[in-house]
Amino acid sequence: MSGHVAWHSFRNRIVISLAIRLKELDDEDLEEFIELFADRIGRNYHGVYRMGQANDKGRDVVGFMTSAKHEGPWHLYQCKRKTKGSALGLPEALVELGKLFHHHLGGAYATLPTEYIFVAPRGVAGPLRDLILNPSKLKAKLLDEWDDHCLKGITARGGIKTPLTPQLRAAIEGYDFGQIEYLASPGIVKHAAAGPALTKVLGVLPGDAPAGVAPVALQPEEIRYIDQLRRAYGEARGATFATVEAVLSDSEFGPDLGDQRTRFFEASVFKRFHRDNTHPAALAAFETEIYHGVIGLHRRRHPTGFERLCAVMDHASIMPAAIGGKLARGPVRQGVCHHLANEGTMKWMP
Repeated sequence: MSGHVAWHSFRNRIVISLAIRLKELDDEDLEEFIELFADRIGRNYHGVYRMGQANDKGRDVVGFMTSAKHEGPWHLYQCKRKTKGSALGLPEALVELGKLFHHHLGGAYATLPTEYIFVAPRGVAGPLRDLILNPSKLKAKLLDEWDDHCLKGITARGGIKTPLTPQLRAAIEGYDFGQIEYLASPGIVKHAAAGPALTKVLGVLPGDAPAGVAPVALQPEEIRYIDQLRRAYGEARGATFATVEAVLSDSEFGPDLGDQRTRFFEASVFKRFHRDNTHPAALAAFETEIYHGVIGLHRRRHPTGFERLCAVMDHASIMPAAIGGKLARGPVRQGVCHHLANEGTMKWMP
């Protein structure tokens, strides 16, 4: 077996394993997973809310596109966890769609969702899948079989019927059923937005962050700590460096500043990677760990700011700071110290 084929076989086994674990989540954990998933799906939601509970009016997780919330465009994620290995069937899906139109006309939401996604970890049954892929037929099915599935199935209170009124029929006929989709567990776990949810809910560690490279030109985001280093180098030399460029051209301190910039951008890339692939709390905890690991040494008296810098960098390179149980690379740990300096939390020079 070639290395390329072996890698894809290994990756597929991981996807299958995660998909199986997603299928086994209980209702609450599944809704938390989808809330995190929707929050990172890259659609610039104004806000994501988990609504799933008794009397949720047909909404488990919603993503609002604007501050108008339910009075503007929004997306609905309807989580349907099925037990005993069964996929989401057509009758239950029709009831959920019936709830959507019923509660819309009841005033729960002024507009209908511009996307409606059935989140069905165990998949959808063939007849439902075929209708979702043929939107006009799904619409006709809901209208034709309303009495079979929705008349008594929408309200939880026994004996109360929900007939297909002219208003309901008009709302259904006016809705674009092409906006209805479904997600099953294999597609969910492979999605680029699944990282934070996989980390927090399933405890999955992401891979390694890519290496960071310092651009040749100085970037606006690094000005604060760079200026602190310029002053620290001048203090060590006993003569002021007027510009950062003067430091970079210096035979003694230029290479050191180059190393510090590499560390800064190593940390920048690392943080972006983990913002996309882990839960935000994990990254915050990592940065806090770095801070408490070096701040005592930083606060000690040092003859110069440069010697403070060297002492902290040496310690950061060997301290066992990890994110999600995985040790971070040395340059990343050192670079986080520069981010702290950049933010003013732990300056190299007063």
